[in-house]
Formats: sequence, structure tokens, C-alpha cells
Amino acid sequence: MTERQPEPYLEPPEPAPKPAAAIPAQEEGARVAVPAAPSLPKAPVAPPREFSIFGDPGEVSRVLSRVGVPCILLDGDGEIVAASSVLPVDHDDIAGRHASQVFGLTKPLRMGDGPVDVVYQAADGARAPAQLIPFCTLDSGELIVLVNDGTPFRQAESNRFDRTPYAVFRLDLNGVIRFANPEAARVLGLPQLALCGTRLAAHFRPGDGPRLLRAISQCAHDTEGDAMVAAAIAIPVPDENDRQFELVMTPDPAPNGELLGVIAVIQSRTLESARDEIRRIALDPAIPGWRLKLDRILEQIRRLIPFEHAVFGIYGNDVSLFRAIAVRPEGVELWPARWMDLPPSIRSFLDSGQTWVDEIGAFVKKNMPEPGNEVVRCYQDLGIQASVTLPVMRAGGYSSALSLCSREPGAYGKRDLETLRLLDLEPVLMRFEKERDDERTEFADSLRQKVMTAESLRQAADEIIVQLAQHFSWDHVALFRVNRQDDRFEVVTQHSLAPAYALPADYRQPADLGMLGATLSLGRLLAVDDIGNPAYTQHGYAGPKRPLRSAMTVPVRLNGRVRWLLDVESSVSHAFKGPDIDDLLQIIASLETGLAQHLLSQTKQSLMAETEQAVVFVGREGAVIEMNRVAADMLGTEPRRVHADARDGAGSPTITDYVIAGDEATLGVLTSGFTVKRERIELLDSGGKPRSLLATRTDLDASLDMSIWFFTDIADLDWARDLRYLRETVAEVARQTRTSLSMACSLTSQAALLHDDARQGTPPEVVAAQAQDLSQRIVAEIGKADITFERLAGASESRRRARALHSDVELGARLGEVIAALPARDQRRIVLRNHTASRDGPVVSGDAQSLCAAFRSMLDYLLRCRNADDASVTVDIDAGPDGCTVRFGLSEEQVWDTDEPPHAVPDDALLNAERAAHDGASIAITQIQEAMVDHGGALVTDPPLPDAPLPQSYESVAPPWRSFTLVLPLRAG
Repeated sequence: MTERQPEPYLEPPEPAPKPAAAIPAQEEGARVAVPAAPSLPKAPVAPPREFSIFGDPGEVSRVLSRVGVPCILLDGDGEIVAASSVLPVDHDDIAGRHASQVFGLTKPLRMGDGPVDVVYQAADGARAPAQLIPFCTLDSGELIVLVNDGTPFRQAESNRFDRTPYAVFRLDLNGVIRFANPEAARVLGLPQLALCGTRLAAHFRPGDGPRLLRAISQCAHDTEGDAMVAAAIAIPVPDENDRQFELVMTPDPAPNGELLGVIAVIQSRTLESARDEIRRIALDPAIPGWRLKLDRILEQIRRLIPFEHAVFGIYGNDVSLFRAIAVRPEGVELWPARWMDLPPSIRSFLDSGQTWVDEIGAFVKKNMPEPGNEVVRCYQDLGIQASVTLPVMRAGGYSSALSLCSREPGAYGKRDLETLRLLDLEPVLMRFEKERDDERTEFADSLRQKVMTAESLRQAADEIIVQLAQHFSWDHVALFRVNRQDDRFEVVTQHSLAPAYALPADYRQPADLGMLGATLSLGRLLAVDDIGNPAYTQHGYAGPKRPLRSAMTVPVRLNGRVRWLLDVESSVSHAFKGPDIDDLLQIIASLETGLAQHLLSQTKQSLMAETEQAVVFVGREGAVIEMNRVAADMLGTEPRRVHADARDGAGSPTITDYVIAGDEATLGVLTSGFTVKRERIELLDSGGKPRSLLATRTDLDASLDMSIWFFTDIADLDWARDLRYLRETVAEVARQTRTSLSMACSLTSQAALLHDDARQGTPPEVVAAQAQDLSQRIVAEIGKADITFERLAGASESRRRARALHSDVELGARLGEVIAALPARDQRRIVLRNHTASRDGPVVSGDAQSLCAAFRSMLDYLLRCRNADDASVTVDIDAGPDGCTVRFGLSEEQVWDTDEPPHAVPDDALLNAERAAHDGASIAITQIQEAMVDHGGALVTDPPLPDAPLPQSYESVAPPWRSFTLVLPLRAG
């Protein structure tokens, strides 16, 4: 097919009613036609013929080559008859060959099969991915197949490899280099072009070749296609030691899953880079846990020192015990998670500084005459022949060690031990020891927290027993309860590694028998190293027959008394060593602390739930921290915040948020810095109404920064039986009279000194004047006692004694005597409104003593009730034909507040009793009424007296009386 020849075309099978779309020309001057669609009226529609063109296969190949289309032409048997020149293969090599030989096809290509992923061998010998797409057929029967070559994509990937700082190779499955980046050429010291086509193993030591081929084979047989295989290699350097590297390989698959080869990366195994990486790993906070860090560090060590097995363990009891705490990467199941005995020769082995073993059999024979050591058996079961150990030394001796092991004898020597030391592993391993100790502390704290916060101790015990068994890898753990009432031990819960180790669920044992009884009586941990062996102390071990060899019992105390016993047993003898015992005792101590806290919490909850008092825990600043149910029901959990100082917005409520607005007395009690003991206050209840309470505050230790308020609802108290209010009333009376009586006593002492003045020559008239003045002041101070024991006793006595005989009483004179007995400051506040009062009259028939008591009581009351500085007490005596009246009142300047305070609760029994007793005693209202009746007169008050007897309710004395009027008949004749 050339430009001068007629262009190919498609022969239409029959005329078409309209033209069909033409295929765009692929060559200048060429035209390709497609069959016309059948006319619509015709039926049935014939199936379209297969798309084909005319032309010579070679000419078609040349035309497609000119336009840059990679393709091949296959005959009917699948042989390649032509290929475009842009295809990256040797045309002479593929011409005449079958497509299955070149591309690895498993079935013939057919039109309509769609793209087929294949792998072919490029001109440079490398395997390359491609995609074959059947396009169309020639009229002569050849199939044109487009080849979507993957080589450009591989080249783009190679360009990215050129910019990486690592030495990267592409190897075929025989280890031949098909690509090497500049860094790889630099590492091997050869040009890139010189490397391609050579075997990679030829650039390493001769002994590395088989290891390299095994690694490639391992990648090739990886079914997942994502394995990474590492192999240690060494590159010879003239006049120097071999440079150590690690070759890491990963599969290089094609889209169809066939393996094109492997991608290999050479990583430096220099001591400096490994040490820096180990330090970075140890300090990296992004790596969780010391175990994962140890795994990463072992990967770095493996690049310098190959090993099949690694053990990181700790020593105990001066290198007489060993426990493996990390085993990598195999053999975990062969190392028991407990302490194992070490022979005495191990200490000498570590002290020698030559801590490598060429052949373990010979080493054991020489250094361990006693056979059967557990540590040796673990190595032998793994097939270990050689090892190198890096011990970690602390101030107290050897604390831990890292051992690398190999199944090849003589694999390690002095150079390997020096390499481990130069990696600065000791500080890292010490850090891992510290993190493990922290894990044990956190484990003990977690058990303590579980006990403290558990709603059910039984449920917590079930979980803790399992966690203890898993933490220490024990075969059997049981918790016994000490039933002192029935004098026996009872199983609370247990956990066993095998059913044969378990106790019967209802197992019981007398409290004075067996190892449990000995532990209870001695109050300390007991252990049996070999059950049933008389060579070891048995401590009275008893119980069902089970395949267990060693046992340990530990007391668990609550409030200083053994409450439970922990029973631990193992299927091997001598299972419980010193370090495990120390760890267990620390855990038990932490559990006992948690139990004590749980007891305190349960006790507090029970007391707060059962008490009838409202209990509120408050911070020193006043914030409410906690309250019991009674307080929540009484005050409500959300305060009204009506107090002027209440904070707005969110935050913890304060105790002052419950105070009634304007009640400064209650606010002062709640914010007082002094002791509060049964003070009466009023708070808003849950319904927003005032409630009278007795308040007591208990201050806890200052470091706790907390106090406890106890509130007692006064309405719920039965004061008919509770006489404590009487003591409080008497204490209040004593407080009010204490100052006046003290002053009177002081003045009396001064009066006694006047006799000394008389003997010293003071004129008698001066002494007499001073004595008279002191006497008046003494009488005045005694008269100032508003609520005195004298008045209370006098009121009681007046009811018991016989009435005195009436005589003529001059009201003005008696009133003058009462006023004269008052202090000068009170005398100035009394105003006489008429002239009659200044003389002796009028005269009535009556008891002078009871009338004077009434005058004094009313004057004292009004003097106390005046609330304005310029207010005065007025006394008005008026005589008329029907009798005389004596009115005691306050001046017109007096301001009265008739509104009842919002916190005055009518049904407050204690408040009523206290105020009525206070006012009734100070005014002696009952005695005044009786005196008026006895004199045939009357008592008129403003406001009027209630009908109910006094002092029954607080309404009888509130608001305060403004005036008293005595109506007395005049003397007859």
C-alpha cells in the first residue's frame, strides 16, 4: 500500500438509502469506507459484517508507523506477519514468531475481546508490560492489534528514581541489573550504562551471591506481591575493609500480575547511621510503647548483625533470676512469662566481658554442670547454636540484657559485641526498663481505680482476678472470702488456664485449716515451692487434688482486718520468685488503698442517703461541690440566684445563691469565717419559698479546701420533746444581761472603795455624794437588763405569791422613781407631756410594786423599739371624773415599717417561740394584764392585743406595739 496506489475501501454488500459515516483518513489521499446501514423498511435486519479494510499487510504496517501507531499484524494462526517500526522490539526477532511466544498469550486474540495485559521482552532484554487491543482486520484476514506499550510509564518511574537519595535497582528474576539510578552507580563506583546488563551479585563479595538469589526467589514466590526481603551484603573496597550494606527487595509486578522482576534498594549499614537512627527511634513520641520501639531498633541492628532470634530480658536477685520480657521475631511461645533460675556461672560470664557463645552445647557443658536449666532449654528448643549478649549495668549491678541468636555455630564474636556497644544501646534499654516499671505502676493504679469506682465489688473482683492471671501468666488464681460468722473460707471468684486447675464453684474450707488458715493466722504472704515435696515447707497446704506444683497465698485487708485471701497456683515448681512477690505485694497494697476509698465512698453515700439532715459539701469560696438527696429535695439542685451577689451565667452554684434577697443576717452566717453551730437561717427552698433551717458548718482539713454544711428543717422538729431551744433562749437572755450586770458589779466595787477614801480624810459630804451617785448608777444598770433572770423569776414568783394589800399609790411619784433609776442617756429620751406627771398625783388604790414593774417594763420596751435617733418615749398621765389614764408611746417622729419581712415564716415554731419568749419576757405583758385586772382597770395597746393567749404565735408581737395605755380607777373618796 503506497500513496500512488488506489486507496483501500470496504466493499458495500448492497446499496444503502443514505450515506454512512466515514472513518477519518489515516494517510494523506487514503479513504476508508464503512458499510451503509440497511434501509429502515427492510426486515429483518442483517447482522453487520466484521470491520475490515483492503491493503497489503506490510504497506498497512508502514502507514501506521508513519503516524506513530505501535501495532502488530497477526495472521489467522496468530503469527506476527508485520510490526510498526515504533514498537520498542527487535522486528527481525519477532517477525514470523507466534504472538503467544512473544507476549505470553494464553488464548488467541479476537475482535471484541477488549484490551489484554501482557509482558514482553524489550530490545534491551528487560521485561516490559504492554496492553494488546484488537483493532480491525484486513480483507485478506490479518488482524491489526494496537500495542499500548508500558515502557514510557516505566521510564517516568525511572526518572523519579533518579532523584531519590537511595541506591535503586531494577533486577530481573536472575539478578541482572536492568536499571540503576545515579546513586546506585555512585555506591558501586561504576557508570550507569556499565551497570545495566550485569549481575548485581558480581559487585559484592562472592559469598553474597547465593543470599541474593534466595532473596529474589522469596520475592518471586510471594503470592501477595508486597513482601519485603532484606539481605546483608558487603561491597569490597580496595585497600579497605568491606563496606557493609543491606539490600532490601520488593516485587515489581506488571498490571496482569506477572512479575517483571524486583526493585532493590541498597541501604547503608554504617555504624554511625544506625546509632543515629536508634537514638531517633528511642526518643520518637510518635511511636507508641517501648515494645514497638524495640522492634524498630532490632531492624536497625539486623542491618549490622544478622540474627534469627532476639531476647530482651531482665535480671533479678543479683543475676540469679531471668525473665524474658520481649522475644523477637520467633519463639515467643517457648519463653515462659515468669522468672527462671540462672546458674551461678552466668554472673562470671557477664563479668568476663566476653559475652558471646560460639557453640551453645559446648558452653553449657563447660559452665552448667547441672542439666535441665529452663533458659538453656528455651534456646535449645529453638535450635540456637550461637549468641552474643549485651548486658546493661546499673548502680546495683546487672539489670537487663539483649541477646542476639543464630542457628549457625560461630556466627558471633568480639567484633559483634563491640558493634552492639558502639550503638549506645545501654541508655535505650534502661529507658525501656523504666517504661516497663511504669507499666506495672499503671497496672496497679488501674486495679485501684477499678475497685474505687466499682458499683459492685463482686464484679470488680471477677475482672481483677482475670487481669492478675494474665499479667503474671499464672495458671490459677482464686479469691477467698473470710466468713468469720461461719468460721470458714469461701470462693468468691476464680480464673484458671485449664479446667483441671479450677476449684469447685462452692468450695469451702474451715478457717483454721490449710495454707489459707496459716496465712490468716500469720497475716502475711506464704509460698510453697513444690506441693507435696517434703523437702519444702508446705504451710499445711490442703485442697482438692489438681495438677499444680507451687502455690502462694496473700492476705487482702480492709480497715486493717484480713477480709479476703488471694490464692495463686502454678503447674510448675518454684514459680513464685522474689521480684514477682514484690510486684504482687505492691499491687495488693494499691488494691487495699482502693478498697479503703471504696469503703469511705460507700459509707459517705449511705450516710448521706439515710440522714434526715440536708448535707452540702461547699468549697471555701462558697461553691457547692456535692449535696445529698435531702438537700436536693429541700433546696433544689439549681438555685434561684436571687441574691444581689449571685453570679450570672454558667458555673458552679454557690451556697449564697440560695439566700433570700436582702437577708443580710443569713448571708453573714454563710460567709462567716468563724465557727457556725446551730444558727437559725432562712433559705429559698426548691419551690422558691423561704424555709427556716438550723445551720451548722464543719470545716475539713485546710488542704482539702472544703467545708460541710448541715441544715435541719425547723418545721420538721418536734419542739415539745426537744428542749434545746430553751437553752438557746436562756443563753440569749444571759448574753443581753451580761454587760449590764458586769457594769453593776464594777460600780459596786467602786462603792466599796469609798470607805477607804473616808478613812483617808475625804470629807464625809463628798463621800456621801459619791456613794449616792454610784448607787443610782448601779440601780440604773440593773434596770437596763431588759430580759433578765430577775424579771423572768419575778414574773414566775408573782404568780405563786399572794397579792399584796392595796394602798394609796401616787402615780406621778412612782413614775418619777422608775425614770430616775434609768441611765441618764435613757432619761433624756423620755418626755413628760403634762404637768400632773411632774407632781405626785393622781392617787389610785393599788399595789405600788406591781405598778412600778409595769411602768418599768413598758418604758424599757419602748426605749428598745425606737428606731430613729430623734424619736422619744412620751408619758402622758391624765385624770378625769371616771378615772385616770397613763399612756406610754413613742413620739410622732417614729417611723414604723408595717410590711412583714419576706423571710418571716408564720409556721416557724422555733422562731415563734424565741421571739415570743423574748418580747413577752421583756415587756411582761401577761403580768401587766393581770395587774390591770387586779386593780380593776384595763390595758389598751396599739395595735390591739390578739384574742389568743400570749405568747402563742409570732403575729401577736409583730408589728411592734406602738403604745400602751393603762386605765385605772381613782381612789374612792
